[in-house]
This record gives sequence, C-alpha cells and structure tokens, in this order.
Amino acid sequence: MPQRPNILILLMDTARAQSLSCYGYDRSTSPYIDALAEESVLYEQAIATGCWSLPSQLSLLTGLFPSKHGAHERHLSYAHEYPTLPEILHQAGYTTLGVSPNSWMSDEFGVTYGFDRYLKLWQYLPNLPATAEARANALVGLAHRLNRLYSRYVFPRRNRARHVNQHVINLLAHAPEPFFLYAIFWDMHLPFYPEGAHATRWLPPGVDAAQAQQVNRNALAFNTGQAEMSEADFEVLRACYDGALATIDEKIGILVEILRQRGRLENTILIITSDHGENIGDHGLMSHAYSLHDTLIRVPLIVRYPDCFPQGQRVQHQVQLTDVAPTLLDILQLDRPDVRDELQGISLLDTPSLMNERLAYAEMVAPHPSISALNRRAGLPENTPQPDLDRALRCLRTPEHKFIWASDGQHALYDLRRDPQEYTNRYADEPKLAATLEKALIAWQSPTGISLSPRQLEMPPDVQQRLRALGYID
Repeated sequence: MPQRPNILILLMDTARAQSLSCYGYDRSTSPYIDALAEESVLYEQAIATGCWSLPSQLSLLTGLFPSKHGAHERHLSYAHEYPTLPEILHQAGYTTLGVSPNSWMSDEFGVTYGFDRYLKLWQYLPNLPATAEARANALVGLAHRLNRLYSRYVFPRRNRARHVNQHVINLLAHAPEPFFLYAIFWDMHLPFYPEGAHATRWLPPGVDAAQAQQVNRNALAFNTGQAEMSEADFEVLRACYDGALATIDEKIGILVEILRQRGRLENTILIITSDHGENIGDHGLMSHAYSLHDTLIRVPLIVRYPDCFPQGQRVQHQVQLTDVAPTLLDILQLDRPDVRDELQGISLLDTPSLMNERLAYAEMVAPHPSISALNRRAGLPENTPQPDLDRALRCLRTPEHKFIWASDGQHALYDLRRDPQEYTNRYADEPKLAATLEKALIAWQSPTGISLSPRQLEMPPDVQQRLRALGYID
C-alpha cells in the first residue's frame, strides 16, 4: 500500500472568514494564506457548529454537533462516548501530535484522547496530576505552583505565533510518517497579539502602539454596559486584530515553506481553518459569546492536497467543521463503520449535487460564560438581569437566509444575499419564511448524544488562572 499522506491542521483560534484578504477583505491581512489558497480549495461558506473553542473544536475532532458529542455550555468537558479523529488515526498507524496555547483544549476537558504527544504551552511542567488529592503532595503541589507562576508571568510573553511555530517545526523535524499534527494559533484571541510592524500597520492616524493598548479589551465590562466604547475604539481594536491575523499568516507562510523545502508538502493534507470568529463591536458585542451571527460562525476553511482537491478552486456551497473527519476517512479509505454510522458531517469529496442545497447548523445551548459568572466578573450583583444575553441560541443557515432561534422568543431572520452583515432582522416582516425555517430547525434538532449533567471540574491552578483571566470562569 502507498504511504498514507501526512495530515497537518493549522487552526487559527478566533479567526473570522471576513477578515482574511482571500475572503474579500480590503486589507492584505493574509498574503501567505492567499498564495496557499491558489494551490488549494477555498470554501467560501464554512460554518462552525458553535461560537467558542470547546464545542466547536470537538465538532472538528469528532464530526459531531455539540449537542451530540456533549462538550458544550452545559457540560464543559468531553465525556469520550465517541472516538476522536486522533484516536482513529493513531489506530491506523499515524503518529498523532498536538500543540495548544488554549487552556480549554487540554486533557482537563477531555480533548487529548488519541494524541501520542500533546504540548500544553501554558505549562512549564506538563502532565501533572490534576486532582486535589494529588496536589496535596508537597512535590506535586510545588510543581503546580511553578506552573501557575509560569502561566501568569512567562507564558503571556511567549503566547505568540512564533512560539507555536517553534514547537510545530521541532515536531515536524522528528515526526515519523505518516503523522497527524494539530496546531492552534492563539494571537487573534483578546487582548490580540500583533507582532512587529503588524502591531501598528493599520492603526488610525495619530494612534501609536502604546495608545492602542489603552483601549478597553474587557469584553465582559462592555457586554454588560459597564464600559462605554466609541467607533474609534473599535477601529483601533480591529487594527490590532488584523495585525494579529497578519502575524499568524506570516508564521503559516514559514511552515508551508519548510514543508515545501523538505519535500513533505505534496504528501501532506494541509487544512487551515478556525473554530469561531469574533465580534469587535459587531451586533453590540465584544468577544465570541452570546451570538450566532456570521461574525462568529463563518470561518475560513482551506484544504491543500492536489490529489483530491483541485488547485485554485473556490467552493460556494455551505460546508461545516463536522465535515473534516469524514473527509479524512474518505481520503485514507478507512473502513470504520462504527465511526461512520455516528458522523453528522458530510465528506467534502461528496458530489456537488448533494452539497448545493445543504443546510448548516450552529448551537449555543446556554449562555457562556453563565450570566451569574458574567455579572460577578463585571463587578455586578450576581442576579443582575442581562436580558439580551441570558438565552440559548440555535441557528439554521441556508445559502440565502439564516434563522436564529432564541430561547427567550427573540428570534431573528436575515437575508444573507441582501444583508450579509446581518443588520436587519426580517423575522416580523417575513413570517411565512420564518415559520418554514423554524419548522426545519425543529425537525433537525441535532440528535442528542449521551445523557449528561453539569459537573464540577477539577482543574489545576494554572488552568483556573488562565480561564479566569480570560473571563470564562469566576
């Protein structure tokens, strides 16, 4: 049998499709990815299954929607009822590797099944026991304190694309073939980390890097009305976000060139994508919560593998992150009926006639962070009402329209052809269309997976510290 291809997934955490120049943005934020897209298939309408990392990335790694794989806002870990892509590939003879600066994407939340090696970049000493009993041991407790200090004082200065690249390059230099490597870039996550010339490249006239850093980046304060921000403030934040994207793009260019020089590129399935986007003042919100607008769920998806994907093709029909797993199974011709019977994605290699009228779905089964946690972090009484945020959301997206169901009854309908920015809610104006799409969404209702109840997670102090600093937990 011929050598199976390597698989490299480069996930740009928090990258919204609309901000890449190859997706039509007027700033040249992604020249290296643009060039790669000319050798790849670019999917114009790639839709994430959720609006934040854990549910969305688990959908990519399992081919399942959040309400089936079970790692979502009401259950903050993966219960491992279904095999993950790294497990399937490991069983098929792949060396499986991961690089993560994202604390949600770690073993504490059930993400690392099947990886031979998984680097958690916020830790100086990885793989420490997480339980309170283990931490009571003096040496283990000391090691956890060292990790906490590293996470607080050292990692923020190293939390950059160049740090991820360094580890990816080292792994690529020694990885036996075939390998599966899953690497996450974090720079586009608040507070945004542009480097070098990219830090000031798009700042408004008269604003320097030091002034840009003074603009509010506390999304919780803004979302709860505790911080007022002007359009000029958001113009600065968009410049920093775009600079962070350009920084990642530059590093991806380096990785692609290394693969090319080492003769590995042609036998590598290279996938560039994201788990979700970002609201930067869009729809009255900051960060990536409380919304299923396209600013959060329309993500880049670019696949380079000339044996299966025609170079320079741009695909208009909708696809989803759930499609990555079945696509790889098809390319590798892996006969896993136990896996395929559960998959909710569709292979990207399937016929266009099957894909053209495809519907796409996304879920936010509860507000996250929870409203009580949001209020505590914003310095408000825990029971302060947040009516525009305190709701579950589900959406159905056709090629022309999007219907967003809200648990508080404040549903939305958008005409994506005439109003791609989703400025105008047509729900009251087109009741028949809204009713049709709502009926279709109810009929879909992603099949529930295992029965899950909320659980108290045991997290090491460094992970708690990181998630608290990001506003996810209190």
